[in-house]
Amino acid sequence: MPASPRPSPEPTNRSPGVVLVPASRFIVRRISLVAGQDPLPQVELALETIGPFTPGQLYYGYRVSRDGTAAVFYAAYRKNIPAADTAAWTAAPSVLPDFAVWLGQAAAVPAGIWLHESPGTLSAIVWDGAGELPAGLMAREITPATREAVRHDLLQEVHRRFGVAAVAARTLQEPIVTGPLGKEGLGLSVGAQSALLAPAQLRTMDVRDKVELMAQRGRHKRDRILWLAFASAVVGLAACVVVEAGLQVSNLLVARQRRGLEANATAVEQIKQANQLAVRMESLASQSLRPFEMLAVLNGARPAAVEFVRASTGGPRQMEIEAQSGSASAPQEYENALRQAPGVEGVELRDFRTTGGRTSFLVAVTFKPGFVGQGGAR
Repeated sequence: MPASPRPSPEPTNRSPGVVLVPASRFIVRRISLVAGQDPLPQVELALETIGPFTPGQLYYGYRVSRDGTAAVFYAAYRKNIPAADTAAWTAAPSVLPDFAVWLGQAAAVPAGIWLHESPGTLSAIVWDGAGELPAGLMAREITPATREAVRHDLLQEVHRRFGVAAVAARTLQEPIVTGPLGKEGLGLSVGAQSALLAPAQLRTMDVRDKVELMAQRGRHKRDRILWLAFASAVVGLAACVVVEAGLQVSNLLVARQRRGLEANATAVEQIKQANQLAVRMESLASQSLRPFEMLAVLNGARPAAVEFVRASTGGPRQMEIEAQSGSASAPQEYENALRQAPGVEGVELRDFRTTGGRTSFLVAVTFKPGFVGQGGAR
């Protein structure tokens, strides 16, 4: 590989962001792999056998076959790529050789040679029928004046190296076109030939410095996380604005209702007083004093030896009787009889006094709520 940079040929058609490097910059080899093992160390070992340069001095990438038994790798000496070209690589999502379109065939390709002519470059893709990866690829820079001579020399060299007859060559002159880079990968096409490179394949086929590429992906991941955090913050802020606006509207509605209530405060106070009066009247009606019904109950339970001296009420449900008796056991008998009387809730005897053989006492009786005396109406 020459050690001095050369001007880049005219770029092939590509979608914004994806960089395709001309095939003439690379040497290409197909190697066998040990299936089931990491292909990268095997590719780097093969790189060290093709020239005096270490992988750190090369831009390289590779594509593994679907069965994992073979790989096509390609490498370019870094000093052969002008700095003006590599400056655009930093922000690119993928940097691939333009012959990547031939590395994604859906099935094995019959043996033969495909010649693809693009502005400034003539590429020979060699197939041996062994699989979906080409046996080799050789590219040369051309000008209109040297086109035929370079074509003849390239076919002769392919025949010597791979043993494929030049008469089997198929010429393709359509430009390389890239589709959009999405979640499914990158689509490439040349006329009727097309390929889809999955994201995992794009990572191994990218020719940029592997350490820088890993750092770039880390930055992209970090930027994505920061963008998601920023977007979440914006959404949260927007939600806060909506909530604040809702609170302001609610405050306006509450203030309007408060003004309406204050305007009707007099009417509300009158309604409140009328309601309290109605409740009080209902309470008084339910607590009407019934002294005669109470006295009838107390008199009905009175033993013959007990005489009433005075009666008084202590509330809607209470009555006190001052009584006397010539029998010492009569007060206790009277208490027991009252406890059995209908409508009585509690009985209390107190203030016992004995004078001249007669015992005087007070009986405090509490009637049950809703008491209705005999023959009375509540």
